[in-house]
Amino acid sequence: MNAARQTIHVLSVLAWALWMGGFTFFTSVSLRVAHKVLSEAQEFGYVTQVVTDRLNVIGLIAVLSLLAQLAAHWQVLVRWRRFVLGITWLILAITLAYLFNLHHALAATVDFAQRVVVDADTFEVVHRRYKQVASVQWLAAVLHLTVMLTACRSEGHADQEIG
Repeated sequence: MNAARQTIHVLSVLAWALWMGGFTFFTSVSLRVAHKVLSEAQEFGYVTQVVTDRLNVIGLIAVLSLLAQLAAHWQVLVRWRRFVLGITWLILAITLAYLFNLHHALAATVDFAQRVVVDADTFEVVHRRYKQVASVQWLAAVLHLTVMLTACRSEGHADQEIG
């Protein structure tokens, strides 16, 4: 692997790790602890709003770095890896755009100054959809990383096809 490809590879793995590691820790540990510790689960929702906003921005950086990784390695990937990486990257990009949109829709149901949900029914529907889309995104991200890392591990020379 040449130096440019190696640099892109390392940066994209680090971006992925920050994004998905942060998401995984937040959803599997922080949310559960907060719901046990706080008497008002809704209060932690205001923290969640800020954290998910930051995670989505980190996600944008990660998705762009994964695109650079894919472009840098495209010529040396075998067809099935191109297909899987291309599809999973598209899923990541589409779900991220959708999550930005859903995040905005969720914010529209809350009066942050008064710390009150002004449209609980809409909030619940949009929040459920947000969790569903985020789950699909997480699965696509894990598959993408797995195929990306196994492809790079099997690479012998930069000009040979990765199988």
